[in-house]
Amino acid sequence: MQMKKNIRFTALFLIFLIAPVQAAYAYTEHHSYSSSSSHTEVWVDATGLAALLVTLAAGNNNDQAEAAKQQAAYERHVREVREHAKESSRKEMDHAVDLISESGVPGAVEMLVKSWEGEGKKTFLDDRSGVTVLKVSGFEENIRLEYTIRQDSKKISVRVTAPDYSVSEESGTYYKEPQPVPPSKNYLGLELEELLRDPGGRLLIKDVAKGTAAFYAGIMPGDSLVMIDTYDTKNFDIARVDSYLASRAAAKAKVRVTVSQKGEQKIIDIQL
Repeated sequence: MQMKKNIRFTALFLIFLIAPVQAAYAYTEHHSYSSSSSHTEVWVDATGLAALLVTLAAGNNNDQAEAAKQQAAYERHVREVREHAKESSRKEMDHAVDLISESGVPGAVEMLVKSWEGEGKKTFLDDRSGVTVLKVSGFEENIRLEYTIRQDSKKISVRVTAPDYSVSEESGTYYKEPQPVPPSKNYLGLELEELLRDPGGRLLIKDVAKGTAAFYAGIMPGDSLVMIDTYDTKNFDIARVDSYLASRAAAKAKVRVTVSQKGEQKIIDIQL
């Protein structure tokens, strides 16, 4: 801006300087017999220089306008990259949290590695001291992805970095690992009611897993679990049922389950 002002000032100065010179030359031409043309040459050279300076000032304006336009376009692109990085970090964090809740930290990390490498991305895994760090290069062009899982605090963070634009965005949250599946659900496919029992004091069935022998036998939520082998469940709590099933499963035994459904009993033999 200062340079532009200087050029304009110099051009105006030369123009005002030239005018008296031109006038003086004209007077000399009419009142002198000299044939010298030195004054004319000086006037022409100075006028050309002034015109050149004006042209340079205009060109400088154009250059500055173009530079400002390019700068605005670059800043707009950086904002787009930053918003995309924010969105990607949140999306990948949510996905990782879902995987951990289903498969635990080791299972989730294994699935993430297989998924990214299956897409041709390079991964680097550092799993030491209770902190798991998974880095993915080539997440997108010139963009890197990094998962950090702190198992002591149950917290996960996902960082997306675009070094070319000095952009780095991170999202973090706490995660929950899957609860252990009780033997009654794992082996029988039955989720038992913790607090309520039927009028006879027997355990009630809260849910039945699809695809299990109990499901195909027509057992439904609300039915009563009457007996497991020869043991009446009115004398058992859920912890004791699970303990008994775990010991029988270790022996790869078969158990007989007796269920009451609307007063009718159903018996199922299930191989553990």
